Amino acid sequence: MIGYRVGIEIGAPRHAVTAVMATLPWMSPEQIVLDDDRCLVMVTTSFAEPDAACAYAVRRVSKSASEVGVSLGILSTESFPPFVDVREHRSPVAGHEPDARA
Repeated sequence: MIGYRVGIEIGAPRHAVTAVMATLPWMSPEQIVLDDDRCLVMVTTSFAEPDAACAYAVRRVSKSASEVGVSLGILSTESFPPFVDVREHRSPVAGHEPDARA
């Protein structure tokens, strides 16, 4: 089950954020560069509660930064509900029955 995604605004050079992201492959991190000293990192959690997802993401990023010897600042966080695959929730259109082989 995939839970909330969390956006973490991090104050640190891009190379430091990249090093931390490399230690979190199970969270599928994505980096968006905001400027020279700020990045937004999106991670996926298994938590169904937004506050728990944010807290876990911050703990994991902070712990990983400490383990690789990188100093970074967490500037803000925000959680987003999991993606819904609309292909799994299709309703049949008149005259177009779903393919039984799918």
